[in-house]
Amino acid sequence: MTMNFIGYLLLGSAMYLLGFMINLKILHPKRKTGAVYTLMHPTILGFVGVCFAVMLLVSFLMGRFLLNHDPIDVAFVLVNSAVATGVFYFGLNPDQTKMNMPD
Repeated sequence: MTMNFIGYLLLGSAMYLLGFMINLKILHPKRKTGAVYTLMHPTILGFVGVCFAVMLLVSFLMGRFLLNHDPIDVAFVLVNSAVATGVFYFGLNPDQTKMNMPD
């Protein structure tokens, strides 16, 4: 059994939505006008670090119980965690927080 396209699509959608909701509910109200958060901002680093740590555990559990990887599949756990954290970051720190209507 492998993780298929729909599984990765659902996982990526959930991670993006989680990052966007954290941005919308926690970061955006506290952000000063004109302040730009980069990847090296301590707040962003904290959220991304926690996400990566949680995804390591989630990826291990997915590999062990859903995908039946008998020995720990280290490559799957690391790559899955890194990709999920990257998608989470794009939701957490979007390039443009206000979507303008097209002309």
